[in-house]
Amino acid sequence: MKETIEFIKKLWSNKRTRSLSILIMYIIFFAFVFLLISNGSNISKTPNVENNEQEIKLEDITNYKLEIIGEDNFTYDSITNQIFYDGIYYELENKPEILIKYNLSIFSPSNISNLLKVGTLESTNYIDKSDTYVVKISDFERISNNNEIINDECIKIVKYDKKIVVDLSNYYGYIVNIELRS
Repeated sequence: MKETIEFIKKLWSNKRTRSLSILIMYIIFFAFVFLLISNGSNISKTPNVENNEQEIKLEDITNYKLEIIGEDNFTYDSITNQIFYDGIYYELENKPEILIKYNLSIFSPSNISNLLKVGTLESTNYIDKSDTYVVKISDFERISNNNEIINDECIKIVKYDKKIVVDLSNYYGYIVNIELRS
């Protein structure tokens, strides 16, 4: 033990080894402080309450605008209950014969909310603040049309802050943009 103390005294008497020792002690001290600070500010990745509030708000929305993009392009406004197709406004009940195949009630925010509940969150994009959900076509048909079919294919629903995009291009041949207005 005496030899170790003598060795440390000898190193401490040399200016170069003393400054190197002080530098090493500072590095150890700041590394320790950094580790303590970084462990204390661990952010939890669990879902927060805001997501549930947004779903409830989505179910309550009655003011929205649908834009169907596909073989037939048209828009529907829930407040005026009108369809804009081929440069003319039509009442929903008097829509053109070509648009009869589209059931617009399946794209209501409450139906979309139900689809998001059964869907699987595929990804979250923090840049454009969007969540992409994957929904089985069998679930889509069950919720929107009350049809029980067996189909393992999926559709994608991208949910933004005030907009929802339902990609039915592989299944029905069109894409639905839903603009939410509160």
